[in-house]
Amino acid sequence: MPASARTPEAILRRLEWTVLRRLDGLLQGDYRTLFRGSGIDLANLREYQAGDDVRYIDWNVSARMQTLYVREYEEDRELTAWFVLDLSPSVDFGSDAISKRAVLAEFVAVMARLLTGRGNACGAMLFSAGMDRIVPPRGGRRQVLHLLNLLAARPRLVRAAPTDLGAVLRQAAGILRRHAVVFVVSDFISRPGWEKPLGFLARRHDVVAIRLLDPSETHIPDLGMLAFQDAETGEQILVDTHDRGFRNRFRAAAEQHQAALRERFAKAGVDCLELSTTDDLLDAIVRFTQMRKQRVRGAAGAALASHLAPASIGSTLPQRIAS
Repeated sequence: MPASARTPEAILRRLEWTVLRRLDGLLQGDYRTLFRGSGIDLANLREYQAGDDVRYIDWNVSARMQTLYVREYEEDRELTAWFVLDLSPSVDFGSDAISKRAVLAEFVAVMARLLTGRGNACGAMLFSAGMDRIVPPRGGRRQVLHLLNLLAARPRLVRAAPTDLGAVLRQAAGILRRHAVVFVVSDFISRPGWEKPLGFLARRHDVVAIRLLDPSETHIPDLGMLAFQDAETGEQILVDTHDRGFRNRFRAAAEQHQAALRERFAKAGVDCLELSTTDDLLDAIVRFTQMRKQRVRGAAGAALASHLAPASIGSTLPQRIAS
């Protein structure tokens, strides 16, 4: 591929033709599902409808009226999105022609352009071992190109101090004062203890975890003797991939790690999009949007089932009204 095809301008133009045009049409009414968030000014109360977000049910009004009511808020004219971007050495890994960093850049290009194209603003926080660059949120195509230029100019690190994602998330929580959509884009190879800061950040913001991965991180082919290098520290070890027992243990450990990560995201109350170096970006984003839509509907159904039980609305609410 010629160098001119790898420039930020060329990358963005290609994605605008291959992904953004199709994505914009496919999302349509699901745009708000992908980018949750509301204003702070109460605009109206109306009866609950199937699919409404249960977080906006006004239980006091519902108790008085004997039917469920939801609060409607005045929408912010401008949504602010932040990209918290992992640029540690492990993100430069890729077993094929594309690295996790390239996937990160394409995701940022698509989501930032989709947001700014609707009048919203995007900012970024870049980190390796710790946070080292903050880009204030702005709108427009120029801001998207600015972010892509920063990513392209970032030198590849051969080795670095271990990533401390927890410290980065705590710092981000201190910086973000206004409600925002926050995309944490990382492979989540980090010092332990980042789950609590992630959950704390999600209490005030709509946080989405974008987990970068490569197939070779979960499966090792039979290629004989290979030198494995820790992407963060540079430490090397020689392994025999002919050994079926080793390959099975590696796969089992990888699956256990995957399950533990998903459990941590769920515990933090954060949706996660797993984005592989072999994924089609358009399909992955559409799949993720549908997942978020189904979760909202599922939560609505569960909340209705619990609050419409006879002991809840049938008997408790009349007592409250009588008192």
